[in-house]
Amino acid sequence: MYKLKKIKIELLIVAATLIGAMCLFSSNLKAELNIDSLKKAMGYYRVDDFREGMARVFDYVRGSNHYWFIDKEGKEYWKERNYSLAGEFYEGMARVEKDGIMFFIDKEGNEYWKDRKYISVGSFREGMAWVRNPIFHYWFIDKNGTEYWKERNYNGANDFLEGMAPVQQDLISFFIDKEGTEYWKERKYKDAWNFRNGWANVGKGNYWWYIDKEGNEYLKEKEYDLAYPFNSEGLARVTKDFKTFIINKQGEIIKILK
Repeated sequence: MYKLKKIKIELLIVAATLIGAMCLFSSNLKAELNIDSLKKAMGYYRVDDFREGMARVFDYVRGSNHYWFIDKEGKEYWKERNYSLAGEFYEGMARVEKDGIMFFIDKEGNEYWKDRKYISVGSFREGMAWVRNPIFHYWFIDKNGTEYWKERNYNGANDFLEGMAPVQQDLISFFIDKEGTEYWKERKYKDAWNFRNGWANVGKGNYWWYIDKEGNEYLKEKEYDLAYPFNSEGLARVTKDFKTFIINKQGEIIKILK
């Protein structure tokens, strides 16, 4: 009798485990299918991938761009606001545009700094976002709305990544850190991209190469026509003489793309 009772208990445990697994599979399948199935069912023009639990939805309304958001259950958020542009959620906030003004929203739908009438803004990365006014002056704000380096009149800026951001002033590109210290301005780079995996790609004249956070320059002698960031595997795409290659950090060609 004891053995029979034990077998019944074990069977119940197995059955409960199977039911739980099936529910979990069904839930995961629903999440995976949300984008395609919702796009077809709701007639959305475009649904982007989910980021931080939310996805952008894009459609045309009376010939105008119309953006809003959905969660993984398909619930729509802020559709009635008729945002004409929206970015993905980063660090809990997304950039949006309405009536030619860009500002930010959080996941509760609260709007931030709409009254400042920024013309363009970047996403929050590492706690900071760049903003721009109508005369192409750039500076940065934090999540409290505090503004940084507005008086410098940068005429270009990009996101903070790995503690530094590329900026431009008087057609010269260089970098700043979060204390506002400027780096390698005297080198007069024409272009500079973000630091990724320890290196940033910079350009001057017709050529591109790389620098690290100590300012050491790499592969300058290769005279690449264009150089892209290195990925986490230490590989980057470059072009030279109308050919595209994959290289490692020693400049060795790993693969010829075309």
